[in-house]
Amino acid sequence: MKPSSAAQERSADSATLLSALVVAGLAASLLAAGAAVPVVAGAEPAFASAPLLDVLAFLPVAVAIALVLSSRRAAAAGVLVGAAALAPGRLVLDLQFVADPSMASRPELYMPGDLVTRAPAAGLWLLLAGHLAAAVAGLLALRAVGGKPTLAVGTPASSEPSADSDEEGVQRWRQRWLLVVVVTAVVAACGLLMAPFGSEDVYLLGRNAFEGPAAAMAGHLLLACALPVGAAFLITSSATADFARGGLAGLAVGVTALAAPHVVSGASLEAVDLSSGPVVALAGAAGLLAVAATRPRGRAEAAALTDHDQPGHAPQASVPGQLRLQLVTGILATLTAVVAVIGSFTAQISTGSSVEAPESPARWLLLASGLLVGVLGVTMFVPAVAAAVRPVLSVAWVGVLVAGTAVLDTAITATGVPGTMSAGPGVLWTWLAMFAAVVTACCSAVTGIVERENAEATMVGGAITRAGLNMLTPLAAAAILAVAAFGMPVVVAPDYVEPGLWSDFGTPSWGLLAGAITVLAVLALATISRSARAAGLLVGVAAVLGLRAAALPLGEGHIAGAGAGPGLWLALAGATAAMIAAGIAVADARSARGRADVEGQR
Repeated sequence: MKPSSAAQERSADSATLLSALVVAGLAASLLAAGAAVPVVAGAEPAFASAPLLDVLAFLPVAVAIALVLSSRRAAAAGVLVGAAALAPGRLVLDLQFVADPSMASRPELYMPGDLVTRAPAAGLWLLLAGHLAAAVAGLLALRAVGGKPTLAVGTPASSEPSADSDEEGVQRWRQRWLLVVVVTAVVAACGLLMAPFGSEDVYLLGRNAFEGPAAAMAGHLLLACALPVGAAFLITSSATADFARGGLAGLAVGVTALAAPHVVSGASLEAVDLSSGPVVALAGAAGLLAVAATRPRGRAEAAALTDHDQPGHAPQASVPGQLRLQLVTGILATLTAVVAVIGSFTAQISTGSSVEAPESPARWLLLASGLLVGVLGVTMFVPAVAAAVRPVLSVAWVGVLVAGTAVLDTAITATGVPGTMSAGPGVLWTWLAMFAAVVTACCSAVTGIVERENAEATMVGGAITRAGLNMLTPLAAAAILAVAAFGMPVVVAPDYVEPGLWSDFGTPSWGLLAGAITVLAVLALATISRSARAAGLLVGVAAVLGLRAAALPLGEGHIAGAGAGPGLWLALAGATAAMIAAGIAVADARSARGRADVEGQR
């Protein structure tokens, strides 16, 4: 008798998960070996870090094996996927040892004692191979679950019914914790971007991600992006909560592996002080673990806790949840605006004397970007228009990042030269504005997910809509023009070179890169969005490109001989193309309503 196709699938999934565990064990062994031998020639770590790094390396696979032994295979796969989400960022972070080991702030692997450039050693190649193997293990684990709920349920060790068997309970669990998970992941990401420690050693610099070298900065930014994106993917992509909970635990373990060595460095080294960065990251990891420890409530449990539910009907928590999320998004956007306004009017540089400190020419752009986010945030308090305005806010937030990095460049440049200048209070307010903008974006994205789930008509399979097909030409034009607008200078002047994407890469270039990536992602998303939502997204793109063009009139008063650069005209052209596409989406939405009215009359 041949086994059924379902049994064959379960057998194949089990074999794939076993392969993922084997590869994960190999990855842990490689990472442990890399921590035990020098990463650069003739160098040693600042303290005996090998035991700690070995435990952190084997922790994900140990947790996954324990879950498999307790018949929770989907949770085990989730742990491997969550840990693998951080592997690319960790790999790029370790590449700093190839570029310039003396600039790496990694005392657990290398304690620099001079500025001599040392060649990479065997430990580095073992670490890189370990990160690659961890990524492969995550892909295999993801393939093992394959989106099928059968693997997630498994065979519980106890005779109690699994909470995952109640789809309504899983849905309620997702809606309850989605916002918490994303915001907690953002908190952990911000902790990783902060200074890992304070240092009095002239060769070991404790700098935040934006002040560090290029490779380390890129690695930290990859990690910071992977955390909220990975958390949102894990909690929304599967119909089963076990996989999501395991994935959140894997992310928490990955953050712990990054932050814990810095905590030990600050506590054990005389020249190094513990900073708030790794503590914030560990607090975020603890929050992810706390959510991972929760479980969905079955229908009977939910009914016992909800007196107003009618018999035979599931609790209607989705619409109030949507309204609450819209309200929270509006509050965060308004807070972003307030902090951005304060940052634009507060001194970025302190001279410590009567000499007037230079002002950033981008501070008025920060003011305009913050006010735009604030106006959109205020409209979120009006339920009648909140759903229509939210897609615009989901794009406009990046304008604060573009302006904020340009404002911070003035303080970073001035304080980089030894002298009497130091960072002023405006630096903190600008950082807070950028952080609040990112949190606002995450909350807006979560709100959009809930809105889509609550909509009567949902997109199936991510297919391109009819409006998306009609918009392809202006969308393609907008994408090309947007990349060129962020890459080319908006302001040209004698003795002034504006940082860009392809040349003179500096601190403002990271904001430009964030703006370009956001715009491209939104333009792609518009093709598979419902017409009304696509129109809002495209209006947001036009607003961001308009802010890019506004860098000239808002900053020319502080730059002698300023004139229009090619980036200004490209930004205006891109905004026009985006508005044309938005008009097509609006026309399609009206046409769809007209067809619906006709069919209703029939």
